[in-house]
Amino acid sequence: MSYTVLHLEKAKGNDSGMSAHIERTVHPKNADASRSHLNKEMITYPEGVKNRTSSIQYRLDNADLKRKVGTNQVRAIRIMLSGTNETMKAIEKNKQLGNWCTDNVDWLKETFGEENLVSAVLHMDEKTPHIHATIVPIVSGERRKAKKENNTQIYKKKSPNGIRLCADDVMARNRLKHYQNTYASAMAKYGLRRGIEGSEAKHISTAEYYRNLHLQNQQLEQEKNNKQSELKAIEKNISSKKVIENFTNVLTGSKTKKLEQENEQMKKEMNNLKTHKEREKGKLQESVSKLENSLEKQNKVFDKLMQYHPQIKDSFPIILDCEKMGLSPTIIKTLLEKQEINIKGEIYSSRHLKNFKVDNLKLTIEYDQKENSKILKIEGIQGEKWLDEKYKESLRVNFSKNLETISKIKQR
Repeated sequence: MSYTVLHLEKAKGNDSGMSAHIERTVHPKNADASRSHLNKEMITYPEGVKNRTSSIQYRLDNADLKRKVGTNQVRAIRIMLSGTNETMKAIEKNKQLGNWCTDNVDWLKETFGEENLVSAVLHMDEKTPHIHATIVPIVSGERRKAKKENNTQIYKKKSPNGIRLCADDVMARNRLKHYQNTYASAMAKYGLRRGIEGSEAKHISTAEYYRNLHLQNQQLEQEKNNKQSELKAIEKNISSKKVIENFTNVLTGSKTKKLEQENEQMKKEMNNLKTHKEREKGKLQESVSKLENSLEKQNKVFDKLMQYHPQIKDSFPIILDCEKMGLSPTIIKTLLEKQEINIKGEIYSSRHLKNFKVDNLKLTIEYDQKENSKILKIEGIQGEKWLDEKYKESLRVNFSKNLETISKIKQR
């Protein structure tokens, strides 16, 4: 089957990291440098604008927005457009790639607005030809209504026709389905069809992917160690069986026919056992080899991801610390974005196996000169140290309460 590939993703900040990938200022290992000259930017930048990052900012500066763009507000949406590898190669071979690119750009302009389309780059130096497009989510018209917390008032837009920056409107669920349908219609003449509608397959975030990859590496390492331990045990067992075999050879020199028969049978059994153990040893060695190869591949993927997302090196330990304290994914995500939050409720100490009630507790992510990296701090103190102090404080409180109880009992 030949399917369309259409993927939309919100970008953070000025998205300069993705600009480096798209414009090949940083050359990825999976790209063929000898074909990079075939890559092409299909959108003409405004005068004075030289790259994708500047083009995003230019659109924001000239959109006549009434509100200031927030620090954490989504300023751009990445769009990847392609199709099944075999079909895309056939389109290229039949010299239809130019028409395919034109139809993609026309669909992007018609769907998101020509002014919002700030970049569209064709990549020819990777396995499958594809387009990296970028739109700035500037919209107009009635805002989607949102109820306040007390459910008694409804937000009303001052001007229903005002210009605003809103990625959520562009990425609304019903719109995403509409994009897939219209894009498939535009690509039908190239033999590409829409993917399975209603599929339960979901995209995961970069942080989740790193976390899953790290867990897979740990599991592979543990399985490898277990297999190696089994292999050593088998080798030791085989060695001890050889001693028994040598002893049986002495017995074969006896003239007693019964002992000779028993010894021959024992030798056969020992040979069979040896063959079986050698076969098991071979299988285990093959299994260990496969695990080592798999682990090596996983580590290469992890190293490559670290190359393009070095900030994950700091974020990942913080994510693990937050999960140990029982913080929800929503709270963790907010902390990573804002670098500082206040929480209330309970946090858990895995070291002390105890929950602590907190109210308006300040969590921050700060750079630590000694550790040479960012760490999680609670009320300005390193996370683990704060939990230790909190535990000691709870012991003192409990001790005081016990003394008070004993004193009251004695007074009676």
